[in-house]
Amino acid sequence: MGKKTTVILGLLLALSGTGFARIGAPVPFRVGEKLTYQIFWGPFVVGRASLEVAGIEKVDDHDCYHLIARAKTSGLVEWLFPVDSTAESWLDCRDLFTRKYRQNRSEGKHVTKDETHYDYERMEAVTKNKKGRLKRYPLDQPVQDVVSSVYFVRAQKLMLDAEQTFVLNASDTNYVVTIRPDQRKQIWLRPVGDVPALRIEPNPTLKIVAANKGRMWLWVSDDERRLPLLVNSELRFGNAKLVLFSVASTASSSTKTNGSTNPTVAAPASPSAAALASGR
Repeated sequence: MGKKTTVILGLLLALSGTGFARIGAPVPFRVGEKLTYQIFWGPFVVGRASLEVAGIEKVDDHDCYHLIARAKTSGLVEWLFPVDSTAESWLDCRDLFTRKYRQNRSEGKHVTKDETHYDYERMEAVTKNKKGRLKRYPLDQPVQDVVSSVYFVRAQKLMLDAEQTFVLNASDTNYVVTIRPDQRKQIWLRPVGDVPALRIEPNPTLKIVAANKGRMWLWVSDDERRLPLLVNSELRFGNAKLVLFSVASTASSSTKTNGSTNPTVAAPASPSAAALASGR
């Protein structure tokens, strides 16, 4: 059960994208937006996850979107192997790369707590663990973390069969991730209705997916909102999904958002059977 829950948690953090946004261009998200997902293992709901734009804060004197990703198990899984995870990212509002990343994960009896500061003046990343120990490693370009990459892809102009790359930093290692949307179709979800969507299979994929000879796909709405709709992973020991459950925004029209124009949508509801059937 521990391995399965780790995959489910990893799916939330794997909603990542590609391409290079125009500096200062409008983005399809704004402060106050919150996306909530149901986590499925097979046909069973085993938890809830969310992605939130909590505010704008300064990091190294630069305005950054404060992004928060949460995931928590429920029901039988919570009793057998509880997971409670919060990951935070500070995404540069102008240039759309990460400046700070913090995680606090509890998986069973294992706890991971650390914070990474991306210092682009010195071109190094510094990670402080829960015991206060520092680890430094070099950077040769701006990078994304596992949360900022969600919002980075939403700011891109994705096109069917157009391959692009970006650099993802995770656990003091930089990965060149390749993305090529390979399918486009309509997906119906109650919070957003019937929307066009692009399917993306990141390469490389999550380590635990690869280790279990699995594959993972994500679906992003092919419209101005660029909403992460669905993530599906097929593994030798089962199937895990994240399905969009609700979309909400609490921001006022006066909130500073770097030009975002996405509408407010609030429709908490269960995902449809049609959406769950469209994992690939």
